[in-house]
Amino acid sequence: MTGFVLVTLLLLFVLFLGLPVSFSLGVTSLSLILYYGLPLKLVGQTIFTSMDSFVLIAIPLYILMSQVLLDGHIGDDLFEVMNAWVRHLPGGLAIATILACAFFAAITGSGAATAATIGMVAYPALTERGYDKRLTLGLLAAGGTLGILIPPSIPMILYGSITEESVGKLFIAGVVPGLVLTAIFICYAVWRSKRGGYTPMPKTTWKERIDITLRNFWGILLPFLIVGGIYSGAFTPTEAAAVGLVYSLFVTLVIYRTIKLRDLPAVCLKSVGTSCMIAMVVAGAVLFGRVMTMLEIPQKLTEMVISYELSPVMFILAMNVLMLILGCILETVSVVLLTMPLVTPLLHVLHIDPIWYGIILTVNMTMALVTPPVGMNLYVINGLRSDITMKEVISGVLPFVVLMFLFLILTVMFPAMSTWLPSVMG
Repeated sequence: MTGFVLVTLLLLFVLFLGLPVSFSLGVTSLSLILYYGLPLKLVGQTIFTSMDSFVLIAIPLYILMSQVLLDGHIGDDLFEVMNAWVRHLPGGLAIATILACAFFAAITGSGAATAATIGMVAYPALTERGYDKRLTLGLLAAGGTLGILIPPSIPMILYGSITEESVGKLFIAGVVPGLVLTAIFICYAVWRSKRGGYTPMPKTTWKERIDITLRNFWGILLPFLIVGGIYSGAFTPTEAAAVGLVYSLFVTLVIYRTIKLRDLPAVCLKSVGTSCMIAMVVAGAVLFGRVMTMLEIPQKLTEMVISYELSPVMFILAMNVLMLILGCILETVSVVLLTMPLVTPLLHVLHIDPIWYGIILTVNMTMALVTPPVGMNLYVINGLRSDITMKEVISGVLPFVVLMFLFLILTVMFPAMSTWLPSVMG
């Protein structure tokens, strides 16, 4: 295992130098290629083939779609609809916030986009009605994490591309866990709202509810179009991204007219940065995985696991600890692409369902979005208003981190929660 130790130390050294993850993976891979005398043409071939993937086309499409919806204020409409139906309940605005996050999550596949979109409209509404500020901030940061658990999900697409598992099955596997986590957040929000004090809102009439729902019908239809289309087999996850993008452009340009044609170049440019960042990390991770395979490190890890007779449960527990640590220092895309090239062979050796493990990994990544110092959603919520401090955001999100940790335990203890729906999908 000398090679594995050398690779680990080299990668950690490069990461702690402060290089972006994509460059860290690339530099580590290139150093190993030169040290072990591997052919240099491996670099160009691997980077090209890593981008030549039908599955990965979905990522820039989903990112562009989420930017269109963000600039088109579709999140505002979703919050308005949810608010009309539940605002009279105990903690009604808090419930509406979580439900709006869940619906927007079923459109975009991005935790940061969900937190930013719903946060901009929900934060002033919650604070004006007297909801505790820390609860509000924690609610928005944690609610945004639903963006990568409820399908579609960018981390699931990356996981599927690395492990060659069905992205459609991964998406469907995330439905039940996503709904369960949403319910857990709602229960806590109601309980905490009652303790913290807030100004209740009057109940809307049935006429008002129906009018508001019909007025925002086109935005509400999008999650059902994407998830329903994948579940029914009408189109693949990548095709669903293309359909969703065209539909979102039609809704924002033609029906609601919240975006004009002249705005589209700026909308596209906003999504380019994120798409390029992910593409570079994917290229670096695939190159790193290829070098690891040529050095037979995954095979040696497999032999080590067999020799130590690790049970599947022990392996899952060990990987959860590792991912919780990595989630604090790396963003979600990097954790998925860094670990899976080495872990995938071990899943087959230990007879662990890759779909189940994919959901466990995604639940870990929901926690990574809200754990300092790298939690993306913390910075998104901190940037909503000038009067919001990072200390307030972190203290507000801590109870939700505990809830997500308990939910992670449930996900490990009850695999059927993740595997039942894909098994009946056919």
